[in-house]
Amino acid sequence: MIQTVDINNIKIRLFDKDQIIIPYKIENTPHFKALNGETTPYDEYYNRMHNFGRAKNNYMNTDQFIKFYPEFQYLIPPYENEYISVKKVGDRYESLDGDHRLSCLKKQGHTYVKVNVVNEGNFKWKGFSNLINIAQCLEDLDDYIVLKGHEYFPNYYDYDDLDILCKDKNHMFQQLNTKIEKEYPQFNIKTKDKDVRIHLDITPPNFDKLNFRFDLLDRFPYNVKLNHFTTHIEVSEEYFNLIFDRKILKTIITPPTFTEEKIKIWFPHEIDDIVLRFLEWVWQPHKTRHIQAVRDNFNNEDEFIDIINKYTNIEINHQYIKELFEDLKNKGL
Repeated sequence: MIQTVDINNIKIRLFDKDQIIIPYKIENTPHFKALNGETTPYDEYYNRMHNFGRAKNNYMNTDQFIKFYPEFQYLIPPYENEYISVKKVGDRYESLDGDHRLSCLKKQGHTYVKVNVVNEGNFKWKGFSNLINIAQCLEDLDDYIVLKGHEYFPNYYDYDDLDILCKDKNHMFQQLNTKIEKEYPQFNIKTKDKDVRIHLDITPPNFDKLNFRFDLLDRFPYNVKLNHFTTHIEVSEEYFNLIFDRKILKTIITPPTFTEEKIKIWFPHEIDDIVLRFLEWVWQPHKTRHIQAVRDNFNNEDEFIDIINKYTNIEINHQYIKELFEDLKNKGL
């Protein structure tokens, strides 16, 4: 279906170095930057596409693209039916083809563009969702820490969630809910108060499933029995306060899906991060990514052991740590 859409409401889908798709704001793409004299990012992306075996024979190198731009006119004969194809995703559009043409149109100053909106099927490569700017949602808030964040934070996939430990989950909920309602008025927000935690579930327009969840807690959940595989863990209030006393403010760069900016986010101290990941794994042993993260970032062994033995009902020693890591290696983890 041919529609005229706001060019600023179209995101260009590009591969990162790990072959994961990231939706880009047009002006953040290597393509647009090349047209503005910053050619290195496009050189790198051109080489990346060839190395991945994803570049078609006519995929333009930097010189070819720069020469193409002055001669480019969209939908001029004999190309009057060569529409850029996009797909509606939530409240925006994402490119199926025409990345170079979109960049040229943006550079030429076009505000609106005629495109072919394809409604059938899914993207061949799914990639990150990034329909909301989760870092921006947390900007200027306090008395929280991001728990067990993925290494790709603040990018996220559909159905991802983010655990947030708060001093007061109800107060944090009110602040966060107000920001999201203001920034994303067309999105559907559902909340679930589950005593230990509050879920803030976000579903964009045209979605029938959860896109992202903020999971707010103001006490440790480890003494809640989820199923017969769950281990009961007691953690003292003293440690809860210690975590907040030494939390760390880190600068996060927002994904290229949005206007790129630096945002400060609260995280636990590095030793507390591995302690909390360890507790999460003991509580739910099937979550092996957490114990792998403990192993991969393990340092300050004496302090780690002291925290576990002093503030929880778990008892460990140096021999336990050695055997644990050896077991992970034997399991191929």
